[in-house]
Amino acid sequence: MKNILFVFAFLITCSGFSQDSDSTKVKAKAPKIISKLMYGKAITVEDLEFKFVAVESDSRCPKGAQCIWAGEAVVLIDIFKNGKRLEQKRVVFSPTAKLQNSLGNLFASEGLNISGFNIAPYPEYRNKIKAEDYYIQLDIRE
Repeated sequence: MKNILFVFAFLITCSGFSQDSDSTKVKAKAPKIISKLMYGKAITVEDLEFKFVAVESDSRCPKGAQCIWAGEAVVLIDIFKNGKRLEQKRVVFSPTAKLQNSLGNLFASEGLNISGFNIAPYPEYRNKIKAEDYYIQLDIRE
């Protein structure tokens, strides 16, 4: 008897969550592209060019070490439009800077948001990262 009541209650619960397929349509989100921007290289999006010009500092706590502070990495990105430099952005990557690394931290307009959301590789204890090995992961949304 308990099993019958359980099955009956389960069926009623499931039917309460069913919805008409027309009412569940969600407006499609803009396409998202993840891209790598290598140190010293540039990437072009529409009429904009983003060039990773410098690693200002990298004090992230390396794998294999115990640290009091998680650290951060700071990079400089030059932004060009039609071949002319518009500005230089300073982007901070750290656990506490996640709010700063929000959508559009490199470029934001009505139809385009470009964000740097991660820097790699992650440092390891006793291994120095060469500048040319760094890259930034970009989130590009149109």
